[in-house]
Amino acid sequence: MQHSLVIGARGEIGAAIVQAFLARGDKVAALDLAETGVEYDHQLYRGPIDVLKSRQLDHAIAMACDWLGGLDVYVNAVGVMQRGAVVDLGDAEFEQTVAVNLIGAFRTTRAVARIMEAAKGGSILHLSSVHARTGMPDRCAYAASKGGIEAMVKALAAELGPQGVSVNALAPGPVGAGMGGIGRERDGLTGLAPLGRIPRIEEVSASAAFLTAPTSRAITGQVITLDCGLTSTLLSRRTSPQTGAQV
Repeated sequence: MQHSLVIGARGEIGAAIVQAFLARGDKVAALDLAETGVEYDHQLYRGPIDVLKSRQLDHAIAMACDWLGGLDVYVNAVGVMQRGAVVDLGDAEFEQTVAVNLIGAFRTTRAVARIMEAAKGGSILHLSSVHARTGMPDRCAYAASKGGIEAMVKALAAELGPQGVSVNALAPGPVGAGMGGIGRERDGLTGLAPLGRIPRIEEVSASAAFLTAPTSRAITGQVITLDCGLTSTLLSRRTSPQTGAQV
């Protein structure tokens, strides 16, 4: 049994990862801004967290890890997306996206790294996105924040590796009807992917479970793309003139 922490646990992907971890027998602490209080049973703890507030964040993680009785796995599934042309995007919108997605990732990682370093081991997994490496309009803030996460993952893997901590990122393509109306693009994207579809939520959660398994600790400093081959062939295809769909 592993002791696992998932932040962003009420989002579509975060919730699926929580369920995957519970199914493999983990003891799981699931934190999210949407939680209004603390509740728990023998296997699952739920509580609030605000990644924009360092003191509250540190306290929330400390409480969760105290309940867990240790920390083997941390998954960061927090994410917000501000869509808009760069000429129309305000400072506050850009800064909010970077603050939540990138600075929040830094703050939570700092807190869990202290615990994992002391325990001489663990696995950290950040949710990135294909947007970090594929140029798409109206997503510069989101792309910048996720690109920053991928760069941070590589640096952290080098830094924390000597303490037995692996650090990776999982970069899924659009999988559902969540942030930024991605669900409306599903039909157009299906025809562009070599597999003829886009990833399912359960495939993302299964990949997260694999990357954080004790038998996967040799994998570190990696960004794993999960998009049914979409980005590997995107440059050789044209956007559909009927749907205007883009990944």
